[in-house]
Amino acid sequence: MRIRMKDQKGFTLLEVLISIIILSVALLALAGLQIISIRGNSFGGTMTEAVTLARDKIEDLKKDDWSSVATGDDFPVVRGVTYNRNWAVQLVGHGQTKEVAVTISWDNGNHQVSLATTLADY
Repeated sequence: MRIRMKDQKGFTLLEVLISIIILSVALLALAGLQIISIRGNSFGGTMTEAVTLARDKIEDLKKDDWSSVATGDDFPVVRGVTYNRNWAVQLVGHGQTKEVAVTISWDNGNHQVSLATTLADY
């Protein structure tokens, strides 16, 4: 009995190669998206740390004695990233309130977060 080409089932070598190429291109695109996602998550974590450092400093200044709240800076290191934390304090009004601005920068100043608040003397 002779087998005709129409009766054969399966894929040809060309179809398999084309499928592998399409799959490879799709997987490479997904790998690129994965790298972008990892970088975004890393930056988000760094940004969260910066905001936390700024909030911590504001809370520290709120706990300090009114007369000792003054401008300053420090360089905290969190998970291998060195942050430059500056806070500026200035009297406003009739000297019963102080405006405090805390600025956190990192990556040689390429990124920065600022928070501000007003402290009152009771």
